Amino acid sequence: MLHNSLSLTMYSPLISWSRMVFLAGIVLAVVLIIPTAWFPFQLGKLALFALSIVFASVLFIAGRGVRELVHSHGFLLALFAGLLPLAYLLSAYVSGNTAVGIVGFGVEVDTALFTTIAFLAFMLSFGLFKTLRTLRLLILVLTWTLAAVVMFQWLIVLFGTSVIPFSIFSDRSLNLIGKWNDLGLVSGLLAVFLLVQAELARAPLARRVILGLGFAATALLLGVINFSLAWWLVLVLSVLIGLTSFMTGRSEDIAERDANPYAYSSWSRKVPWFSLVGALVSIVFLLYGTAINTDLTNRFPVSSLEVRPSYSSTYNVISLAREGSVTRSLIGTGPNTFNSSWIMHKPAEVNQSTFWNLDFSVGFSTLVTALGTVGLVGAVAWLVPLFLLCAGSIRAIRLSLLSREERVVALTAGLGSLFLLISIIFYVPSAIVIILAFVLSGAAFGFLWRQGRHAADEETSSPLMHFGGWAMVALLLAVSVWGAFTTDRRFVAQAMTNMGVSALQVGNADGAILQSEKAKGVEVTADAQRLAVEGGMLKIQQIANSSEASTQAAQDQFRAVVEKTIQAGKDLTLAYPNDYRSYVSLARVYDLLAALKVQGAYESAQAEYQTAIAKNPSAPDIALALARLEASQGKLELTQKYLTQSLTLKPNYTDAILFVVQLNVANNDIPSAIRAAQAAAQTAPGVAPIWFQLGLLYYASGDTKNALPALEQAVKIVPDYANAKYFLGLTYYTQGRAADALKEFEDLARSNPTSAEVNLILGNLREGKPPFESAQPPITNQPATRKTAPLNE
Repeated sequence: MLHNSLSLTMYSPLISWSRMVFLAGIVLAVVLIIPTAWFPFQLGKLALFALSIVFASVLFIAGRGVRELVHSHGFLLALFAGLLPLAYLLSAYVSGNTAVGIVGFGVEVDTALFTTIAFLAFMLSFGLFKTLRTLRLLILVLTWTLAAVVMFQWLIVLFGTSVIPFSIFSDRSLNLIGKWNDLGLVSGLLAVFLLVQAELARAPLARRVILGLGFAATALLLGVINFSLAWWLVLVLSVLIGLTSFMTGRSEDIAERDANPYAYSSWSRKVPWFSLVGALVSIVFLLYGTAINTDLTNRFPVSSLEVRPSYSSTYNVISLAREGSVTRSLIGTGPNTFNSSWIMHKPAEVNQSTFWNLDFSVGFSTLVTALGTVGLVGAVAWLVPLFLLCAGSIRAIRLSLLSREERVVALTAGLGSLFLLISIIFYVPSAIVIILAFVLSGAAFGFLWRQGRHAADEETSSPLMHFGGWAMVALLLAVSVWGAFTTDRRFVAQAMTNMGVSALQVGNADGAILQSEKAKGVEVTADAQRLAVEGGMLKIQQIANSSEASTQAAQDQFRAVVEKTIQAGKDLTLAYPNDYRSYVSLARVYDLLAALKVQGAYESAQAEYQTAIAKNPSAPDIALALARLEASQGKLELTQKYLTQSLTLKPNYTDAILFVVQLNVANNDIPSAIRAAQAAAQTAPGVAPIWFQLGLLYYASGDTKNALPALEQAVKIVPDYANAKYFLGLTYYTQGRAADALKEFEDLARSNPTSAEVNLILGNLREGKPPFESAQPPITNQPATRKTAPLNE
């Protein structure tokens, strides 16, 4: 323990206010949600937290906290955490990818701005929570905040989303943190907090019972979530807590026997019961978690799916993106560029999966992603807080100066930090979870490193330290203001953009264009520019389809909207030249104009599509768009070329198969197409898409009798072939086999619970009505003639 107390500066009113503001920012960042569709969830939380850092920094500086911070034990070591944003800035500068690397599209974790905010959180936490009293306050606030998150989730899980008067909570898996597995991490963190308190703190029996019940409720929620990494971490940390409890108890027994040789200690008092239960519960869920989760989710219906690349896929993509460059190995391809690397080098088999059109912006984990984007230097920088935590823990253990209360607080903060920092190595936590990791690790390091030091040692000063203090003031203030201003500006622009997207979804082109202009007035972002393009396209269609399209006023308006929309598309390609979506957006504008017979539009659309393919060579949907473009111009040879390219990239691409069938119908060529499909099925009888195409050809021609065996064969080969099951169900109904049709759509409803079309058809079949009774566009009773498949796969 310290022989002297810290300077009263750290308990002055202004510093206390700084601490309260910072804590308020943490709490609100965890629990805040605005119940509207336009609220940018993670960005909004981060923007609020960045704003709290500014106010906390101003109060901290005004209360002369920087002087205390500069003189703190471990301050120079804590500054090593600043290597993280420095590594990101260096990588962004060298790669020339400053637009995406510094701020990103929405201040993503893999950007220089986010890592700067994380560093500021680490340093403020280091300065504000390094005493027993303040660190205990931080842990208390975090414990109650996480408990509120768990209780809120149990409310939704038990009683459904109807108990929450906000329409955004449409599913029981939606939560206050972010992804479903993020909730699993914070639930696991709370479980660790409760275990430490129950095992090591000298608490009355009633409080230990409450802590045990809290752990049980948290563990049960974690069972519903079923995130194996969280269970592994709870298991490992339960063992560490148990060992600490056993060793502490043993030391206390020795001391007690030295004082009283006749003292008796029961063996049951030495057993770390809470830790033992925590470890056993973790083992049970790790071994039987899937079966238990199935039973729990049957009782409490929760649907959640989270997908990320495997470690091997991530590492292969990173290796290919480096192209053997030593520079890229050291400082990466540039912050926030994993998306581009994935698009260019993703495994071919991904296109055959349901997730073929997901452009992953992160890989297997935050750390592994950083290994590719900011290289070895950046990856090591991510581990600095972990290194500092380990150094502080080793020092505290070696000195053995902590009292029981200090040990409980230090272990809670230290193990909580370890829990979250390890999750960064093996997972991709949301921004707020990573912020919590930096807050806890900064506080834990500050508390542990100063153990055994005299407070008087912290008062030593020199001209160099005095200058460093003023430099720290300027740096802290400038960086925090920059971080908050940039993050909050992006938040406002994104919120306005989301409002425009909502307007676009209900066909309000003018509203979408207006919101895009407002958003660009705040900050010109990729999403705002893309909204301007989409809104412009919808407006072009509305003008062209209006009854007054031939009037001079309408033609003038049409010309003005076209020019503005094309310019927005061009600006998008100039601002984000490496993003294939920019070129697809512009190509779609020209594609629409080509359909309206605007001169030169076809050639421009063709060129932009080709550029998009060069940026994303494995995308079957771009090749299909080119095929549609060529078909609109009557160029059958080029149409066939791009259709072949699309189906080569993804043989089970239902949209392309539908287009093939539609072309055959339009050309009155179904008989020859059926003969070709039959020949292909005989040549490759184990290929489900060929049987699906054959069945679809029969279905489109009205021959459901012959469509039936072909579709049945497709489903037999691939039992979860969603679109084949969809058309098989409709074929059963047409053939008078309503019970079989009902079975197919019941299966589809289980695998596609959010599909409005499947739910409509299923409801009609159960009531004995035709499948498409009461259907509203875009759902029609002619699914074979649509541009897109009924189900995504």
